[in-house]
Amino acid sequence: MNKNNHHKIMEPKMFKRLLFTVLLIPFIFNYSQIRMEDPIKMIIDIGNYKIDFDRLYGDGGLQSQFSWNLTGENPQNTENFYYPAEQWQSNMLYQIFNPLVLDENGILDENGTRRPMYTRGRALTNEGPTDWASETRRYRPPNIVVDGIPLNPPYRWNVDPNLESDIKIEFEDILSQFGIRSHVEIFAFSNPNHDDYFIWKATHKFTGEIKQPRNSSPGDTLVDQTIKFWWPISFCMGPSKAGERMANGSYAFESEDDLSSWMVRKSELMPNRVRDSLHIAYYWDYKRNNPTSYPNGSSDESGDPDRLTGYLHSPQIPGFTLLHADRSHNDKSDDITQPYAMPYASIERDLWGRRDAGLLLTYRGDDARGRFPPDRATLGQNINKGPMRFITVGPYELTKDTPAGRVDSVTMVYAIGVGSIDRSKADSIGRAWYNGEISDSVKNAWIFTGKDSLFNNLDNANWAWDRLSSGSSVPSPPPPPDINVASGPARVYVNWSYESPSYFIDPSSGVDDWYAWRVYRKQGALLVNDPLDENSNAEWELVHETTDRNQTSFTDLNVTRGLDYYYAVTAVDDGSQNADGIIPNQRLESSRIVTRSQLPVTAFEPGLNESSKVRVVPNPATVIAGPALNAGSPDKISFFNLPVECTLKIFTETGDLIKTIEHFGTADEEWNQRTDDNQYITPGIYVLAVINAKDIDNNSLDNQFVKFVVVR
Repeated sequence: MNKNNHHKIMEPKMFKRLLFTVLLIPFIFNYSQIRMEDPIKMIIDIGNYKIDFDRLYGDGGLQSQFSWNLTGENPQNTENFYYPAEQWQSNMLYQIFNPLVLDENGILDENGTRRPMYTRGRALTNEGPTDWASETRRYRPPNIVVDGIPLNPPYRWNVDPNLESDIKIEFEDILSQFGIRSHVEIFAFSNPNHDDYFIWKATHKFTGEIKQPRNSSPGDTLVDQTIKFWWPISFCMGPSKAGERMANGSYAFESEDDLSSWMVRKSELMPNRVRDSLHIAYYWDYKRNNPTSYPNGSSDESGDPDRLTGYLHSPQIPGFTLLHADRSHNDKSDDITQPYAMPYASIERDLWGRRDAGLLLTYRGDDARGRFPPDRATLGQNINKGPMRFITVGPYELTKDTPAGRVDSVTMVYAIGVGSIDRSKADSIGRAWYNGEISDSVKNAWIFTGKDSLFNNLDNANWAWDRLSSGSSVPSPPPPPDINVASGPARVYVNWSYESPSYFIDPSSGVDDWYAWRVYRKQGALLVNDPLDENSNAEWELVHETTDRNQTSFTDLNVTRGLDYYYAVTAVDDGSQNADGIIPNQRLESSRIVTRSQLPVTAFEPGLNESSKVRVVPNPATVIAGPALNAGSPDKISFFNLPVECTLKIFTETGDLIKTIEHFGTADEEWNQRTDDNQYITPGIYVLAVINAKDIDNNSLDNQFVKFVVVR
C-alpha cells in the first residue's frame, strides 16, 4: 500500500493528534553557524546511553555540571544521563567537578595582587561560562514520523561525513578564577563495541582571560606570570532514578547511598601501549545508613532491589579513566606516571561543607586520606551524601607571557562509561535474593561483576583513543534510516529510507558494505521495565529482517487490535570493512535507540455500516484487567465495532453526562477514564450511548446503549 493510502487511513488519528504536534514541534530557526555562543541542546543518543549537554539552567559552563540544575526540573527528571537508554527511569546522577588546585604561591589577579587560591567566584568548583559550543555528526539524526506526525525538528547542528567519530561535541569554557580557557572535545560512537562510553579530551590554555570576549573590556586579563597547579576532575555518577525511588520511596537531588573506589588493571587490548594499565575510578550503589528491611529479613539495599520482586534497579557500575596526560606544556607525549592521585570527597561534607585551605589538599590527594584511599565502607566510616572520586593529574606549570606571545597549554584525555550485569541477570539474581535462595554477599558479588564490564568498556575506549590519536578511525556501522510508522486496519505499516545512496558506503573505506535491514517492535510502553508493563514484561524483539536493500517497508500483521506498539529500524553491514576491529569481521548494526518511534501506533478496524455490535473492553475495567489487556496504558478503555461516524456519550448510572467523543472513520475508539473536565472517574456503573450514527453512505443508524463497570 502506498504512502498516500496510509494517510487516507490515518486521517482520524492525525486529527486526534494534531494538538500534540503543535506542542511538540517548536518554531524552527535556520542556524548555519559552526559554533554558537548561546548553544541549543547537544545530545549523544546513538549508543547504549543518552546524555544531554545543555547550559540553559544553573551555574558555570559545560565543564562543571551539577545535578540539581542540569534540566531545571524536579528531582525525578533532573538527571540527564540515561543508561541503559532503553530502560524506564534509567537516568543516573551525573555531575562534573574541576576544582583546580594551585600551589602555595597562588595566582596574580588582573591588578597584580597575589591570591592564595583564586581571584574570584567559586574557585573550589571552578565554574566558568561556556564561550561557544558545537555539535557535529557524521550523519544527521534520522527523521521519525508516526501516524503522520514528525517527531523531530530539522537538525540544526553540523554534518561532516569525514568525522572521526559518529558524534563530536566541542566547546570552550572560560575559567575566570584562573584565567584558563578550556577546549573540550567529546567523541561518541555507534559501534556496538563502543557505545557504552564517550571520550573526553580537554586542553587547558593559560590565556589569562577572566571574561568571555564578548563581555570583556581592556584590562580584563590576568597579568603575565607562571602558575603551578594540579588538576583534579570528578565525573560523579550514581544510581538510577528507578533505584532511588525504590530505595527511598521518593526522588532526591543527590545520591544518598553510593560509594566510590578505584582499581588498576592492565589493558587487555593494548598491553604494549606506553600506558599499558588503566586507573579507573568507579561508583556503585551501596545501602543507606539505616535501611528498611525487606520481606526476606535482609536490609541490604545494594543494587536497589525492588520491594515487591527483588529486581535490581541499580546494578550499574559507572566510572572513568585517564587515557592520556601531557608530560608538560612543551612535551605532549603521554606521562605514564599520571595520575598523581585518585582521592575521594563528599559533595555535602567537602564541596559545600568546607572552605578551608585543607580542602585543596583533599582534592590533590595530599591530606590524611591519602592519594589512593579505598571506599568509606572499607574504612568503617559512615556513608556521606554525594560521593566524588577524583583523578588528579599534575603538577603542571603554565606561563602567560604576552610580549613573547607565549600562552602555554596542557591536554588530558579521559573515557567515561558504564558497566553492568544485563537486565535478565538483574531480574534473576534479584529474585533469587528476594526469595532467600542466595545471600547478600552472593547478590553483591554478582553486582560487582559489573566492574569487569566497566573495565572492558573503558579498555575499548583505550583502544579507540589509540586509533584516534594516530589518525585512524573506529569501524562504524551503517547509519540508521529515516522511518515512518502508521496505524492500519488490523495491521501496522513500517516504512524506511536513506537520504542518499552514499549511506550504503562505509565512511572510512569508501566500500559498499551494507548487508541487511532489521525491524524491531516493542509492545506496551516505550521503555523497558516501565511499571506500566509489569504484567507483560515486554522487551524489544526482532520481527523482520531482509537483505534486499530495495525492500524498505514491512507490514506487521501479527498485532492485536487496540494494543500499543513501538517500532525501530536498523541497518547492518557485512563486516568486511571491520577486519581490524576489536572483533574482526563482526557485522556492525546501527543504533536501535535513535530510530525508536516514540509515539505508539495501534491497529484498528474500519468503521462498520451498523451500530448494533459495539463492545466495551475491558468490561469490567479492573485494576488487573486494565494493565493485562493494555500494557503501557492501563487506564485505557476501548470501544470496538463502532460505526463509521457517531457521537459517543458516557453517562454515570444516575444519568450525569461526563464525557463526549465525536468519532469518525475507524471501528475503534479509546478513552482514558477522564471526564470532559479532565478528572478521573470514580468506580461505578456507566453507560455508553452511541448516537447520531451513520454508515459510509451517510445513512442514519440506530442508537445503541452499552453498560460497563469500572472497578478500582
